[in-house]
Amino acid sequence: MDTIFLNDIEALRAIIEESPMPIGLFAGREMRIKVANKAIQQAWGKDESVIGKTFHDAIPELNDQPFDKLLDDVYSTGIAYHATEDRVDIIVNGRLQIFYFNFTYKPLKDKEGNVWGVLNTATDVTELVVARKQREEAEERLRMAIESAELGTWAIDATTHETFPSDRTKELFGLNCDEEMGLDTSLSLIDEKYRDYVATTIETAFEKGGSYDLEYPIHDAKTQRERWVRTTGKLYTDENGKPLNFSGIIMDITERKHNDMRKNDFIAMVSHELKTPLTSIKSYIQLLINKIPKGNDEFLNSALVKADRQIVKMTKMIHGFLDMSKLESGKITLSREEFNLCDLLNEIVADVRFYTYTHFFEIYRQDNAIVYADRNKIGQVIDNFLSNAIKYSPRETVIDINCIVIDSNVQISVADKGIGVKPKDQAKVFDKFYRVDNDIIKTVAGFGIGLYLAGEIIHLHNGKIWVESEECEGATFYFSIPLA
Repeated sequence: MDTIFLNDIEALRAIIEESPMPIGLFAGREMRIKVANKAIQQAWGKDESVIGKTFHDAIPELNDQPFDKLLDDVYSTGIAYHATEDRVDIIVNGRLQIFYFNFTYKPLKDKEGNVWGVLNTATDVTELVVARKQREEAEERLRMAIESAELGTWAIDATTHETFPSDRTKELFGLNCDEEMGLDTSLSLIDEKYRDYVATTIETAFEKGGSYDLEYPIHDAKTQRERWVRTTGKLYTDENGKPLNFSGIIMDITERKHNDMRKNDFIAMVSHELKTPLTSIKSYIQLLINKIPKGNDEFLNSALVKADRQIVKMTKMIHGFLDMSKLESGKITLSREEFNLCDLLNEIVADVRFYTYTHFFEIYRQDNAIVYADRNKIGQVIDNFLSNAIKYSPRETVIDINCIVIDSNVQISVADKGIGVKPKDQAKVFDKFYRVDNDIIKTVAGFGIGLYLAGEIIHLHNGKIWVESEECEGATFYFSIPLA
């Protein structure tokens, strides 16, 4: 009902003052405030001193706003006025502030139908409006950022697997804006070598949640031209944890990927060329070691042994660069076989003990663990863990090693008593070329590719790799792979 037929102000006063809703009652064409409960006084930023004043005088900051005219129109026409999320500028605590209200001006009539006043009800919706405006502004900024970066967006419905790609996403796949692009279509345009992996990763994200970050080549639907893309996404759920959609962004990384490939090809070429002279130098050094009678020239013997060790280090480094270039070019392959991981662990530790006199190695637990994996590459990971423990822990300390079967996986751990890894660095130590910013580490040789290669090898085996550490209290590096 837009009109109230009451003229007993006292009867209304008790009802209004008890109401939690902001309500004010204005009488006469001059809109004199007869009743204003605490809630509306608070909404106006005033106190009970406004009662008895005209609306115009009680809230002077509203005089340049349309409310005086609106009230007069309601009084003149007898037609109520309803406002939704109207802006109201009110002085509160001496400062002009912006509010938003849903409010109503309802005409009050006597028995003859003559308007004698106006009833004002209001609801403060400032927080809702501000939050919505902030969200809309954030969405607009995000939209502009996405467009400026030439990113595509996509979403996959968790129930129907219906796909919602943006125009830019379709463009990257070589499709027109008006063409349909379902999940099957997009998967069919992914390079065959990567297709199953991408599909499996998406299904895993739907089943287990988490995020998604992949790089792979696609082929233009019209020209078949290869383009490299990077896609990142995340599974979003409702308040009960039920999956809603899997969505994210896609970007063209073709130029960067081609630059990386050229760089990797160059590294591979240089590394390969260095292998031959290093092999020759190592052969000559070992011949000299065998030719010179021991004890005749202690200095020369010692120098040759040290030179031989440096050649071994350089050879390992070159092999690391070669493996990295093969890995990033997609040329690295796994030669899987069944073997006992603890047997391999013991072999590598025995070799390390033979040429390392500065540390002690203790294998505390050796569970029988048959795996189906690349023996040489898993050995490379273990060797890297041990080399790091030697480099970053004090001399004559014990390095603890374990081989433990947990459910359907086997876990290898190598713990040292060294400088540790800061929490901020723990997620990055497996990144390519990452070196911890530390004065002690600056004195240790390395390029930051050992742990990166270790991580990639373990991921190729569908395993996990991580580090646990407290700064200055040592670090424990882990990896786990499935049992055969």
